[in-house]
Amino acid sequence: MYLNEIRARKLMKEFDVDVLIASTPENVTYLAGTVGWSNKVYAYSVHMFALFAVDESISPALIVPGQEVTYVSMQQSWIKEHYTFGGKSALIQPPDKKAETPEEETYLGMYNNDSKREKSPGASLAMALRDRGLDKGRLALDQERVNPTVRKQIEDALPDAQIIEASDLFRLIRMVKTQDELDAMKAAAALNERSCIAASEAVKEGATEQEVASVFRSEVGRGGGIWQWFHFCSGRRATGIFPPTEKKINKGEMWKFDAGLVLGNYQSDTGWGGVLGEPTDEQLNIWEATLAGFNAGLSKVKAGVLGSEIYRALLEGTQEGGLPEHNGNFAGHAIGLEQREVPYVLSDPSPTNSPFLPSSSDFPLEEGTTICIENPCQVFGVGGTQIEKTVVVTNDGYDFIYPQERKLWVI
Repeated sequence: MYLNEIRARKLMKEFDVDVLIASTPENVTYLAGTVGWSNKVYAYSVHMFALFAVDESISPALIVPGQEVTYVSMQQSWIKEHYTFGGKSALIQPPDKKAETPEEETYLGMYNNDSKREKSPGASLAMALRDRGLDKGRLALDQERVNPTVRKQIEDALPDAQIIEASDLFRLIRMVKTQDELDAMKAAAALNERSCIAASEAVKEGATEQEVASVFRSEVGRGGGIWQWFHFCSGRRATGIFPPTEKKINKGEMWKFDAGLVLGNYQSDTGWGGVLGEPTDEQLNIWEATLAGFNAGLSKVKAGVLGSEIYRALLEGTQEGGLPEHNGNFAGHAIGLEQREVPYVLSDPSPTNSPFLPSSSDFPLEEGTTICIENPCQVFGVGGTQIEKTVVVTNDGYDFIYPQERKLWVI
């Protein structure tokens, strides 16, 4: 189970919340363990909800659009009570044909149960809440994927409820990962690592940046993932996260990349770089400073540390390691179901404006938080490189989410 039940209920009680209502694909995955397709593809029109009550005696529920009935049936969520809305897809049911698998039982259960079907997503959600005696409660709504029309449906159907916008409460709960989440993140990181290694092995004189990027994209697809970006650049372009072009990679040039993908709604983000041919002293110096700064930042990681402490160590380590003019403004970020979780970035403090988060972005990391330590370094006119790894914060340090060797790739 991805959901951290103990942490969720503790924070729900702290903020006087009766029920969590997930709406984003990420938070529906978190509560229900399912991965949808239509709420990703039809991002502004298809709604799906999952609800989880603070009272342990109240059962959770999934509110499922017609497009997701098959996917929910296949994935067999731990949430067993389902509500639907809208019309039904075409299905002939011969009287002599009965369900033979759990998938078929769940599918026909949702298809045929008109007592738990409403006309709209908001009305269906309201039905699930009324059935649980939560229609007058304090509802923590993950508001970021609820369009105004559906928001009005919910408010009209629940006039006595107190609805609070609580996407940040979900993020606060999700900051500390369960073992199932760590396993999902490990799988995503493994796929990203394999894909990036394959792309790096495709670097050769005369190859274009796009050709290298196509190797990454193909490997991600073969592994069942979805690539989100592959910033790849070479030569004088290797001074930021430029997208790949038809530029050919020439001998003597530096190259670097930053790569992000998603697997089962869990994210991975990584990057490194290299040189085509024997590196010059200047190129080696950029790499050595990058590594020195990365290691300095990594050495600070443990439960209770502030993001700003990691950032300052990484910045100073890079400057002292050979790039005194280095001016990076962050040391990475938290990661999980989103590429940027809380705390969003490891940097100097900035104010936050949320009833569920501390007043500053700079708050202590907890055991079980997953963060990407990241150090991109570049010199205009020369090139650059970077190191990025994902670690799990522990009480006395960190564990790597997956073995990730980082070296200056010399081809």
